[in-house]
Amino acid sequence: MPTPRAFHCLSFSANTRWLSAVAGVLLFVLLAFPHAQQPSGDTAPTKPLVPVAASSVMANPEAFYGNIVSLTAAVDELLSKSAFSVDQDRSKHAAQTLLILAPTMTGTVDVNSYVTVLGEVMKFDAAEISRKARDYTLDLSADAQAKFQGRPVILATAVINAAGIDVARRIPPPMTAEEQAFSQVMKRIGPSFTAFRQALQEPNAATAQEQVAILKQGFADAHTFWKKRGTADAVQWTDEARKLVDQIDRDVAAAKWEDVKTAAGSLGQTCQNCHGAHRERFDDGSFRIKSAK
Repeated sequence: MPTPRAFHCLSFSANTRWLSAVAGVLLFVLLAFPHAQQPSGDTAPTKPLVPVAASSVMANPEAFYGNIVSLTAAVDELLSKSAFSVDQDRSKHAAQTLLILAPTMTGTVDVNSYVTVLGEVMKFDAAEISRKARDYTLDLSADAQAKFQGRPVILATAVINAAGIDVARRIPPPMTAEEQAFSQVMKRIGPSFTAFRQALQEPNAATAQEQVAILKQGFADAHTFWKKRGTADAVQWTDEARKLVDQIDRDVAAAKWEDVKTAAGSLGQTCQNCHGAHRERFDDGSFRIKSAK
């Protein structure tokens, strides 16, 4: 049984099947999960993905710092639950070993197996890593940190194993009973607001009033939820939303449609403000309330 160290000795057809599988998953990750192109932590414009070899990064790391890269290489050593090293030339092991840190690692990789990694290249520095990945606790030993200090590291957002599985895919945490109830409230508000906006196009007063009634109850429930959690800005936003819905209700009754449209725009912006501050999208497409920092 050939090892990945002798990868070049495998048949062309086997090579093609493996590469095709990884390429397919890689394309899926890029299209479905925008986070794969930008490490968690700071908000920044999406950068172009640069395909590289581990040996190229090690040979000239300054040329790659700050770039979002993809590379395929063999796993050299497992260092912790979220850290491993890769290399591509065993004869130059010491010089070619590249550290991979995967803050969202939920699966495992095997030594000598090939993986495809996506992430940002940076110089290893514990403080900078904490700044880039604020929810991540670096779990490298003191000796490993000393070994890699100042050397290049990839802060990974995706780690695709030989089976084509992204083992760094973020898994959403289970919701509490209160969060499940709140999720149902949001699932009522969203479609109701969409139907309300559509009713404004005709305009259709009866439909608009039906949706306003749903929105009133929804924002009242949301206000109660956030007040119970003691989340001041969300309480303020839901309070603003309730006032806007009350205004919309009065203006619909008076057929002041231009005023209704203006208030609806303000309501939409208020919702976006709250979502931006407190809603987080996971890799399966689901949303959760952001954890408190």
